[in-house]
Amino acid sequence: MLQNYTLLLEASADQAKKGGGSLIVSLLPMILIFGLMYLLMIRPQKREEKKMKEQINAMRVGDSVVTIGGVVGKIMNISDDEITISTSVANTMMTFKKQAISTVIQSEENKKIVEKEKAESGEPEKERVLRSV
Repeated sequence: MLQNYTLLLEASADQAKKGGGSLIVSLLPMILIFGLMYLLMIRPQKREEKKMKEQINAMRVGDSVVTIGGVVGKIMNISDDEITISTSVANTMMTFKKQAISTVIQSEENKKIVEKEKAESGEPEKERVLRSV
């Protein structure tokens, strides 16, 4: 009876030696799925978050904003982490954290100012070089 167990252990050891690559092959689909999820879901979300942070940091007095609660208004004052917006015809002033902003709509004046600053700092030339490569 002890010999039967020994034979079974030897047989399973031989199969383990032969199928050593089977672990990698069985994990490969899972690795591919996680890689695909990263490319299709996580990476674009991080790109959107980065774009939103840039928009919030580029806000200026006079721009229109939409909060995550749906309040639309024009920026009247910007402090460290808060903005004050004017809403409705009665010029109701409301203060929000910058984190509560979902959309920034730049005014025409501020668009011109931003384009002028980019031209002075040389950023458009960098973009052209990257696009041509």
